[in-house]
Order: sequence, then C-alpha cells, then structure tokens
Amino acid sequence: MFYEWAEKQKYAKEKSLIFWWQSKKDPRPNIGDFVAYDLVNRILANKGKLITDKTSHSNKLVSVGSVLHFANTGDCIWGTGLNKKMDDKVNKFSTLDVRAVRGPLTREYLQKRDIEVPQIYGDPALLLPYFYPRALMEKPEKQDYIVINHMNDDMKKYQGHEARLVSPMQYPGSFIEQIINSKLVISSSLHGVIIAEAYGVPAIFFDSNSGESMFKYEDYYQGTGRQDIPKVSTVEEGLSRTFAPLPDFTPIANKLYQAFPFDLWNAK
Repeated sequence: MFYEWAEKQKYAKEKSLIFWWQSKKDPRPNIGDFVAYDLVNRILANKGKLITDKTSHSNKLVSVGSVLHFANTGDCIWGTGLNKKMDDKVNKFSTLDVRAVRGPLTREYLQKRDIEVPQIYGDPALLLPYFYPRALMEKPEKQDYIVINHMNDDMKKYQGHEARLVSPMQYPGSFIEQIINSKLVISSSLHGVIIAEAYGVPAIFFDSNSGESMFKYEDYYQGTGRQDIPKVSTVEEGLSRTFAPLPDFTPIANKLYQAFPFDLWNAK
C-alpha cells in the first residue's frame, strides 16, 4: 500500500518537471509519447541525476512528440514539434527556452511568435540506439517486414497482415527489438518510422487516414534534410517500393544530445 502511494507521488512529481503524454483511458504506453519520459530519464541517469533533481520546479521540459501545445510560458523545449491538428489558440505560451525543435516548420512557427529558436533539428528518439544497443537484441534471422499501426487507426486496414502487425502501445525495449529484427518497416506511426530509421532499418510512412496532420511528418523529414516523404496508401504498395539510402543521423543525434538542457539539472 505504501509502495503504491510512493510510486504515485514520484510519478506526479516527475510529471510536473518533464512532460509526457499518457492516455487516461488506456494504461499502456504509446511509444512516441513514453519515449519522452524514458529517454530523458536515461540521459539524466548517465549524469547521476534523477528527474526530481531538477534545480527549479517552476517550469518543465517538453521534449518528444507533437506536444508543443502543452508548453507554458517559460518551459524548456528540446526536440518538440507543433501539432497542426490543434487550434492555434491552445498555444498560450509567450516565451520559451528553446534548445532544439523537431524540424524547420516548428522553428518557423515559433519565430513568427518572436521566440528565439536555434537551428538544431531532430526528434530525440533518434538517440535511442545509444541507450538500447542493437547488439543486445539482434537475432540471426529477420522477418521480411513488419507493419506498425497508429493508435487511432481503423484496424481493418491491416487485414491479411495480422501476423506482421506491431502495436505502438508498448515499452521501448520490446518495440525496438521487433524493429531491428525486421528488414523493412511500414508504419502509420511517425515514431515507428523515426525509430526504424535511427537503427538503419528502411521505413516507409503508411498514410492510413488516421486523422493525423501531414505537418509533423514533413517537419521531421525536413529536419533530417529531406524534402520528399516516402509514403504509401496500402501495405502491399509498401512491400513493392525501393528505398533511397538513409541520411547519416550521427551529426543530428550528436547536436541533439549536446543541446539537452543539462544545466537545468546542474549536470555537466
């Protein structure tokens, strides 16, 4: 009983210091949102710090995901992206401490609001290979492909591919393991694409009409130096595509890591 109470108190305190979205209806983590907690936690642990060691509790860190609208005035932004589905009225902040953004489209939006934004782009999920090494999870034989749905998808779109279907509603380790043991990823989840690319696995965006705005996909791809988004409208189309070589994500990952706000935790 005490342990459960202590865990809830710890969770509430962490939630006030760094932001990650969690569905109130579904207790399972959504990979693209949970990474905002998991990755920050691991980065800080490398410096011998806990999330609750943050020197000021008057603001929070907003990182992975299209969660800019959850930022308040004075919050710190690291790799966050604008959510174009949301009415602009929800973005109520006036000033922000921006260290990096997902891509140039988010940067342009913030600059129009007279907020200073460095030209440092990338989704922090690109750092996952440094914390979940491929060598620990890779198997000798790989599946030809996997399909990753979006949490809001109509699952009828995946009929005939159920055996290759990977849910985004899980923790990073198991999700990453399925990706690196596949030769191809077809994903309607943006973070399915991002995490696959981070590990060098060819990935293509499946435009499943999940209701998501294309803005976040364009923002991510442009942030990695690409203008065209490889996308398909059926799984079968994805299986027949050829793929251009992936960009070198090492410089992007290095800049993102260096831009992490270690100073907010008095970490060097």
